[in-house]
Amino acid sequence: MACGDNAEMHTPQPLHTRALERTVADFRAAWEQAHQNMPRSTGLASAGRPPPEFIPWFCGATLLGYLSAARALLLAAHLAPCRLQAQRLDWDAAGWSAAARSAALQNALLELHAQGRVPGWRNELFSFSADACDAPLFQVERAGFYFLGMRSDAVHVNGFSTNGALWAARRSASKTVDPGLLDNLCAGGVAAGESLLSCLRRELYEEAGIQLQADHTLSAAGTVVVGRVRDGGWHEERLHVYNLLLSTHERPVNRDGEVQEFRSLDAQTLAQLVQAQAFTPDAAAAIVQGLGLA
Repeated sequence: MACGDNAEMHTPQPLHTRALERTVADFRAAWEQAHQNMPRSTGLASAGRPPPEFIPWFCGATLLGYLSAARALLLAAHLAPCRLQAQRLDWDAAGWSAAARSAALQNALLELHAQGRVPGWRNELFSFSADACDAPLFQVERAGFYFLGMRSDAVHVNGFSTNGALWAARRSASKTVDPGLLDNLCAGGVAAGESLLSCLRRELYEEAGIQLQADHTLSAAGTVVVGRVRDGGWHEERLHVYNLLLSTHERPVNRDGEVQEFRSLDAQTLAQLVQAQAFTPDAAAAIVQGLGLA
């Protein structure tokens, strides 16, 4: 994952940039009108807190995440040198290389997976960085991030249309997480070694059938961290949010089977559906962030 992805992007024409800005502003105004009796921030774009009984674990001074006491004991038994004391788990590997940390943690996860303790194994590596611009501390199996409560990175795209609508994807009913709920135009986890822009291009084509072109207007809208309990673990994700302007004739078409349908929503309907929790928590947070309401 690269921090300087914005420099890789094309520079859109000022006319197109203003069109995207006007569309986002119109959606923001309609959102505020629909929620005029609520605080400016709806609280959707919030990381939340892990359950109080979950234990923080560290590598040196770096907080890696939170995990249950049972999983802390499992990790301490399979990952050396780990110390579990005073309601925290310390992995004394701060002086190691990223490659050494990656190998040790991946081996521990493989052992736990062989015991049937790590569900959803994907054979896909994610990177952990304390800050989005920092070099990765390690790279390990994606399922390990969920199992051990480590923060991962993802890209979410709010797809606006020049006719003043926003495209929302309805997740497949067969999805393990949030089946049938509404989602952003596209979203996906950033794989180890993948830049944000590369991830965006890949997910945009796979999930919406759209190839990012030089004449598309794409704008970075910042990041927001979200977290929730998932499969018995605390899952936290740093969402890198982008706003994309599509022409009126562009219609998303799913290619990977992960989307049931796409809906074109006006601003008022969007606000109502987010408030009704018809969107996934991550998508709702990305919408709030993209509209500048976080």
